Amino acid sequence: MQQRWRGVGKLYLRRWGWQAWRRWERTPIGVRFALTLTIVFIALLTPWICLSLLHLNSALNAQARLNQMRQAQVAELIIERELLSILRHGEDYSVWNNAREAVLRRDLKWLRTNTMEWLTQHFYYDVVAVLRTDGSVLVSNAPDNRWLANLPLIQDALKGVGNAGLVRRNGAVYLLSATPICDEEWAHPPVGALVLAKALKRAQLDRISEQIGNRVVLTLHANTENLVPSSAEAHGGVIVLRDPAGTPIAVLKVESPLSETLLTQALKRAAQNYVVGISIGIALLASLVLVWFLRAYITRFLTAIQRLASGDWNARVPYAARDEFGFLARTFNMMAMQLQQAFEEQERQREEIQAQNEELQMLYQQLQTAHQELAQLNRELTEANQLLAQAAVTDGLTGLKNHRAFQESLNSLVQMAERHKQPLSLIMLDIDHFKEFNDRFGHPAGDELLRQVAEVLRQSARAYDVAARYGGEEFALLLPNTALDQAVQVAERLRSQISAIQNPHAPVSASLGVASYRFGTAPATLLYEADAALYRAKRNGRNQVCIYQPEAA
Repeated sequence: MQQRWRGVGKLYLRRWGWQAWRRWERTPIGVRFALTLTIVFIALLTPWICLSLLHLNSALNAQARLNQMRQAQVAELIIERELLSILRHGEDYSVWNNAREAVLRRDLKWLRTNTMEWLTQHFYYDVVAVLRTDGSVLVSNAPDNRWLANLPLIQDALKGVGNAGLVRRNGAVYLLSATPICDEEWAHPPVGALVLAKALKRAQLDRISEQIGNRVVLTLHANTENLVPSSAEAHGGVIVLRDPAGTPIAVLKVESPLSETLLTQALKRAAQNYVVGISIGIALLASLVLVWFLRAYITRFLTAIQRLASGDWNARVPYAARDEFGFLARTFNMMAMQLQQAFEEQERQREEIQAQNEELQMLYQQLQTAHQELAQLNRELTEANQLLAQAAVTDGLTGLKNHRAFQESLNSLVQMAERHKQPLSLIMLDIDHFKEFNDRFGHPAGDELLRQVAEVLRQSARAYDVAARYGGEEFALLLPNTALDQAVQVAERLRSQISAIQNPHAPVSASLGVASYRFGTAPATLLYEADAALYRAKRNGRNQVCIYQPEAA
């Protein structure tokens, strides 16, 4: 019985398959072509869809890891900036004559009031301590101070070198700075060290996370041997925090918030649905467009053949289906009679194309000439731009740098002096009684005097010095890598050379103020000090050189 039913099933299957094949053959070629194209497109697009989804997921994951790495790097830079801020804060309170004298006198009351209590109450430092050069603690707000003297940072500060770094103590990480306590002129060796420390707590991490726009979690490892012994760079959202000796002390992780993770997952699902839907839609649309285009093209082609046919129906091409290809087959042989006419038409078109090529060659030559003219104009424009750029930073009367260029040079040279710890001096120069000279002998004479003084500055300045007209009758000379005593010698030489100017109207003299850059101050401070020295020289009788003195400012 079972074999009988199997035989009946095979019979019906064969009959159904044969009927389906007959129906497929009777189906118009356009419908068959559209169905075949749709199936082929979907089959070909399926691997592409899978690969696209895989690449999309990989790209999103890579972007997430890149974002975490960048956020970790930003967090590391913020911590380094915090260390630099604490170091500069310590320098503001340690390079202080009153603090040095209080340490020498062991004035614990003054140190507690002006150092420990002030810094703790106003700047929220967790540890504020003052140590003597022998490592003993004078004042401190920490219950246990024995570990401070053993830190390399504090040992360096007691020797005169301030620094900041990360320190781990009792399971907590501190941002710690140690700066030597010395006088404001650094004329004497340090008498101790000022230690400032701030624990890397939750509030500090929240503030860092607000700056990088993400949530930062600090994880301390009890066994530091398991930490990465390489450099402390961020790797995919993880920063290995190290002390100044390079020993790993903690790990800082950057994690994305839950809302961002959910949003990323939703974007992945939307992108997957979008890719699948668009791919299937493209397959269907491409199939329909191709079928429509083919049918329209064949229909137009058949119409053209029927118009050209002369009515010779003897030559036939057998074709069983009653569709567009059948009409094409019946008219195919008639096309041979038109080949000669097509050849003649092609020859005529070739001659037209050759004539067009000659016209294009002529146009090409004209374009080459126009290109050369444009290149010449471009060179002239470049030269004019260079002259304009030079004029933007040069004083039109004296040929020296103008006020704007001087300010840019001052900022640049101050940064270079800070970076290389090299001296930097500034001379401010003012022509004595210039207003009376200008009013008495006229503006042309005044302008000529300004050019004479500018020429003295230009000849006296070295190749890397910056000579500028600061404004009116006031000039400035920046002296990189020049100490104060050397700058004073330059100023005296300038004063003598200006006094020796042969002016046909009246004797010439100038007042000069000299100041030297103090490390850690703003560029405007150097400008203020030199200007103050200049005005002191004018008050003292003019035609002299004065050095900036804080008590006389």
